[in-house]
Amino acid sequence: MAYAKDTKRRLIEGFDPEATTIPEYAKANDISESTFRKWIRKAENNGTLKTDVEVSDKHPQPNFMKKLDPGFNVMNVLQMLSSRVADHRDEEKDYCKIAVETNKPIAVIKAADLHLGGMDVDYKSLMEHYQFLMEEDRFYLQLFGDDINMMIMHKTTAARHDILTPDEQCNLLVGMVDQLLERGKLLSMCWGNHSDEFTERTAGFSLVKLLLSKKVPYFSGMGYIDLVVGGQTYGQGFTHKTRFNSFMNPLHGSKRMQQMHYEIFGLNRPMCREYITAHTHFPAVALEGCQPEDRIYLIKCGTFKTEDLYSRRYFAKGRIGCPTIVYYPDRVEHIAFPTPYDAYRYMTGKDWPGLKNSERK
Repeated sequence: MAYAKDTKRRLIEGFDPEATTIPEYAKANDISESTFRKWIRKAENNGTLKTDVEVSDKHPQPNFMKKLDPGFNVMNVLQMLSSRVADHRDEEKDYCKIAVETNKPIAVIKAADLHLGGMDVDYKSLMEHYQFLMEEDRFYLQLFGDDINMMIMHKTTAARHDILTPDEQCNLLVGMVDQLLERGKLLSMCWGNHSDEFTERTAGFSLVKLLLSKKVPYFSGMGYIDLVVGGQTYGQGFTHKTRFNSFMNPLHGSKRMQQMHYEIFGLNRPMCREYITAHTHFPAVALEGCQPEDRIYLIKCGTFKTEDLYSRRYFAKGRIGCPTIVYYPDRVEHIAFPTPYDAYRYMTGKDWPGLKNSERK
């Protein structure tokens, strides 16, 4: 079918590619699609087709080649993500409240770096401390990381430092924790670079957290505990290791935690009565303030890994040390001692009988 020039011009100029497609326009005007495409190409080549787009004052809308699913709802997706994040944060505990109902003073041993399964651990001393804890009433335990050695998971050459395989180490730790919980002795646990970071690097998750976080309050980072003893509350801030470290001052990290309390724990949590760290295998205790209500303790836990080659090369032999704090239930007063045996002597007025046959007199 032949078309007059005026008709061609009218049809070409009437075509708006933003409003319709060539097949739709051709069909609507009873033209062959191939014929109309020839007209368009010829008009483009001759420069007679108007291709400039007038810019309006309105915000231009992008023209997506693939349209979004009309059922997609951003708010629904964000709500789902919020719920999943909330569940995740419940697992990543950074605060808990622990109550010990009593009308008598209690003592809590602060221990870390047991390194169960390592070849360079003083198991004789560890066994003595464990026996003491299990035998004596009103003595409790908090662990601050590196409960198992896990050197096998760190480097191939480090495997010689483990006398137990990873599964044997985990079984020993789980058995110990179960026994302590059965006797009501264990209050809390904390992450460590051996017990958590080694398996996180190789397997993508914390093995110890997976095993024990459902059994006992387990902290994967810096933690805050309100320890309620009788009618008194004692705040604790702690972590296994901080980014602050000084070989000359073992309590440097604890002091920095105190100084950065509100940056770390937030404005709604009051200053702690004690700031506890571990990792460096060198125990220490310092007191700030004299009156009972003013006392703040800076605490560094020791280790039972006394013959660690890395420490002996670059620092010093590891030091056994489990600082122990006595808490009063009827008044705000807590007193720190360098060992549980000193705390026992303070509470009973006599030496622990087990010290008679011990080298730690």
